Amino acid sequence: MKDHTQVHPVIMQAIMKLVQVLQQELRAALETRDRGKLTDGLEMLRYAKVAQLPEEDAAVRTLVAIELEEAIRSRGELELKQALLSAHQYEHRASRLYKEALDTLQQVLEEKRVEQMVRQLTDAATRGDLETLHGLLQAGKDKTTGTTLAARPEYAEAEASLKKLVRSALQRAAASCSRSAVRKACAQAAHYGFMDLPEYQRLVDLRRQLCLQNLQDATNRKEEEALQAHLQEFIEEPELLEWARKESVFQDALKAYKEILKLPAYFEDEQILSKISASYTVKREQLKDQQLREVFQEMMDATYRRIRTKDRRGDVPSRLVVQEAIVVQNLPNFVEYMRRREDIRRQCTDRPPAMMLNDMDSRSVCKTFAKLPTSGKQFHAVWRDARNLPVDPIDTQINEYYLFHGTRPEAANAITEGDFRLDLAGSNAGTLYGRGVYFSESTGKSDEYATEDTRGWCCMLVCRVTLGRVLYTDEEYPDTSALVRQCTRGDHHSVLGDREKIRSTFREMIVFDTDQAYPEFLVWYTREH
Repeated sequence: MKDHTQVHPVIMQAIMKLVQVLQQELRAALETRDRGKLTDGLEMLRYAKVAQLPEEDAAVRTLVAIELEEAIRSRGELELKQALLSAHQYEHRASRLYKEALDTLQQVLEEKRVEQMVRQLTDAATRGDLETLHGLLQAGKDKTTGTTLAARPEYAEAEASLKKLVRSALQRAAASCSRSAVRKACAQAAHYGFMDLPEYQRLVDLRRQLCLQNLQDATNRKEEEALQAHLQEFIEEPELLEWARKESVFQDALKAYKEILKLPAYFEDEQILSKISASYTVKREQLKDQQLREVFQEMMDATYRRIRTKDRRGDVPSRLVVQEAIVVQNLPNFVEYMRRREDIRRQCTDRPPAMMLNDMDSRSVCKTFAKLPTSGKQFHAVWRDARNLPVDPIDTQINEYYLFHGTRPEAANAITEGDFRLDLAGSNAGTLYGRGVYFSESTGKSDEYATEDTRGWCCMLVCRVTLGRVLYTDEEYPDTSALVRQCTRGDHHSVLGDREKIRSTFREMIVFDTDQAYPEFLVWYTREH
């Protein structure tokens, strides 16, 4: 009987020849420390799926060192991030160069942050934007990061501007004799730390009497909502509450509120106040509105194509069925996303993107931007209207769109718990277009990287992604190093790999800075076969 496990001599000879060529390429690249050849050699190993060669580890160490050295010399933010990401993926984070590159990146980011905050201080002072002024001034007082900002002359000027604006607001409120104006001006002065102003002290006395009068009126009317609202006014300000406890009007109001709720006598005043003041910070919110869930389902259906690619494991589903949609609130990540978004906006103002993905009549239009068949509205417009947002959540003038990213349940749980830091670059999406964060405009493509949890549910991130100036490629085997270089050190911000055109599969969008993406929604779904 013929042994089918025996490798044909010709095939074995070809394999040995391939191994020799790969070894020669890596040795030559190591001798010259040629970054491009090292990258190409390692990519050849990956594509050829050859068992690890003796030269591979040395090639990885040398490539990581070269990338870190060049990034440190350049002090370029994106190049430093890309070099650190490379070291992280190759598990070479213990070197002196890695620490130096990390420190350099922090310095570069801090310098950019301070310059941006100085511009924002000046702009906020000009516009009279008290909240922004106060927030930036507080950041300047931070012992660990605010030293540089506080030393700038613009910082002292902004402090003086804030004080002047608060004093003016207090004076206007006193002149108006308006309850709401007095309340707002007092809260504003306390919030911004100007309680020592004489104008504030005069208004505090006036506001105390106004609050008591409001509470007395609500007590007389025995209105539950009004009583709760006016008691809340005192609870929110500890000093006002401490003063009010001694007033009979306040005690009468508490008694009336307990009677309205029909509470037993053993409920103490502190329990009532605790109930009124109960609050919590929402980090994730399940969208229970049926109409919104249907919109997510409609977007999943509209962008789904039943196509198999080499990345697909198992059968191709006929449909993806939404089970649950969650809006994720991750403030630190969102702040960094907006900072990078505005950087790209300034660059696109100087030189607009050559390729735009917002032309509804063009083949190149981003599929998530198209109108949904049933509702006739775009997804971002539905979300804007549902939450009464003042502006659209995405800005297509800088090629910002909602895009999909399939992920594992463990990663999804990390997001909903609030610990998640977007770091999705890696082996799941491959490296055809470089080591970056891969997104798709089609749920069919993103589903390839999702795995089921114990319920049989899969998860997909719906992310806001700023693509900026898009580098388009329809090459079957693109020059990966050139693509990455043009985005990290050149004039582009992202890559669009058009596999739809050359393979009739999907287009992929790749960014090389994790701050260019913000995971806003987490969609749990099942696969229908």
